[in-house]
Amino acid sequence: MDNICKEEPFTCPACSPDMLAVSVDGNRKHYRFKNASRAEEQAIFDGVFIAKDDDVTTFVNYIHTTTKHVSGRGVCGGEWSAARETSQKSASKLDEEGLELAVCRHGVLLCALNMFRGEIFAYPLYIQQKLANLTPTFYCMDVTCKYWPYLNQVARSFSELQHLLSMKPFLSVFHAKAHDYKCDVKWSGAYQEGAGLTLGEEVEQVNAFLSRIAVTTKHMSKAGRTDMLTLLAMRWNQQKT
Repeated sequence: MDNICKEEPFTCPACSPDMLAVSVDGNRKHYRFKNASRAEEQAIFDGVFIAKDDDVTTFVNYIHTTTKHVSGRGVCGGEWSAARETSQKSASKLDEEGLELAVCRHGVLLCALNMFRGEIFAYPLYIQQKLANLTPTFYCMDVTCKYWPYLNQVARSFSELQHLLSMKPFLSVFHAKAHDYKCDVKWSGAYQEGAGLTLGEEVEQVNAFLSRIAVTTKHMSKAGRTDMLTLLAMRWNQQKT
């Protein structure tokens, strides 16, 4: 168990020393029921792949002290469920409402976090600042046109986050076709100099793999779900490598 944790399985050997792109998206299939096993055991891989909930909650609350009512506004006129910052904790039968995942352009999993308020902007913001040390050139999302104006507003309030603006916004190539034409031209990675054939959709492949186990993990204990998803993520990266 100790050896597995020391291997650093969530790094991409092809993205060293400089990472070109990071793709981030939410997976709403990985929810967990509140009435699932509530055993108090500690997860073996707590914080190894999926960020600790307390750390994420502290960050989100810190950001919301100033930006609680800030919304992403861009040239796109579309309304997207993943483009918001005002969602509250659900009163449904769910505990975790899904996963927010980050992968490199080769589809190697880098990190994740549990979502408790839907796909609010503070979640990809947490991941972005966590992966900033990898110095990715592009930050890819399917709602970049909404997220990047939000990031600019947040950076004005929190000087320690201004370095995140050095990354270039990248709207996922296929998702861009569902946005307004002006939005597609301005933000799509298909027109970004230096992006090559990067699609920004790489996280969708990972979701297709991880979602197979969602029918089981939604009934697991919190610790069991964390360990199962972490082991599957390690397996995915092993195959990719």
